[in-house]
Amino acid sequence: MSASSKTKAIVVIVVLAVAGIGAVVFLGPMLFPPAPRIAIVFATGGLGDKSFNDGCYNGALRAQEELGMPFTYVEPETIDEYEPYLRDYAAQGYDLIISIGFDQADALSAVAADYPNQSFAIVDMYVNASNVASLLFNEHEGSALVGAIAGLMTQTGKIGFVGGMDIPLINKFAGGYVFGANYTRPGVNFTVQYTNSWVDTAGGQHIADAMYDSGIDVVFAAAGRSGLGVFTSAKNHEDVWVIGVDSPQMYLGCADPENPQPPTVCLTSMLKRVDVAVYDIIEDVKNDNFSGGIKTFTLANGGLDYEVNEDLLTLPDNVKTAVENLKQKIISGEINMTKYDHKYWLD
Repeated sequence: MSASSKTKAIVVIVVLAVAGIGAVVFLGPMLFPPAPRIAIVFATGGLGDKSFNDGCYNGALRAQEELGMPFTYVEPETIDEYEPYLRDYAAQGYDLIISIGFDQADALSAVAADYPNQSFAIVDMYVNASNVASLLFNEHEGSALVGAIAGLMTQTGKIGFVGGMDIPLINKFAGGYVFGANYTRPGVNFTVQYTNSWVDTAGGQHIADAMYDSGIDVVFAAAGRSGLGVFTSAKNHEDVWVIGVDSPQMYLGCADPENPQPPTVCLTSMLKRVDVAVYDIIEDVKNDNFSGGIKTFTLANGGLDYEVNEDLLTLPDNVKTAVENLKQKIISGEINMTKYDHKYWLD
């Protein structure tokens, strides 16, 4: 081959290569559209709480695995960090930004107003903005079920509730719990206290110690990481029970949670399916069905339930029957739970 022929061949190859690259660049987005990007700002307390934050994380992880929706996240240590993180994500143009926790409402309201074309979601609080999906729960419905179990399982007639904060959200847990216990054991004695922190495990243990020492034998903990202290307290006492929250926590009541074997000191857990809420809103984005407004999760639509783990503990038949009957009455509307969404309904 002559030098001139070689040169022509090289030119042809280069042109074809460039043309090929151009075709890939041009066709690539159509053939391989980029996966939507999700950003999550977790509640203070962070991952490792074995309940609320971890439940939301699990929902995002499931969406990543099943829907191909990758996500990134941050774990703020203080409330003041919420808005800067939200603004940073909004400036990057994520397909959905999820705020985890009621106390992000003010920060999210401000950021959502400045980024009207950005889609946001918030778990556990309502934000009045057309570009924000507010994922709410009827916590008092699920709490009524574990309360019913507590009312039937207490031997002393005394039950307790340990909340993270004395706020309307947590009072819904307390109100439903007391209603359920009073439903199955009319006149039950109850005590409600708060750690005033989502991360104070020592404080949770201290409150629970005092409750158990006073004769209370069933304590429902809805206090984030602080609630882990209630589990420690229950393990240190005899003939007492703890009830978990948000995620399945019966394994935490075992001697070795890493290798859970019966017995467990955890009767059940009130399942608040934040994992389902996070998964569902990510799926909406995936399917171009995102919309702002309120999305409420209830017993009827599977957003709430109670944990059953018969590998660790089998409840008596009369308890299982009673709680299932109560569940159906709430779902059917035979029992209207509206007035039991606060802790003061017995006053």
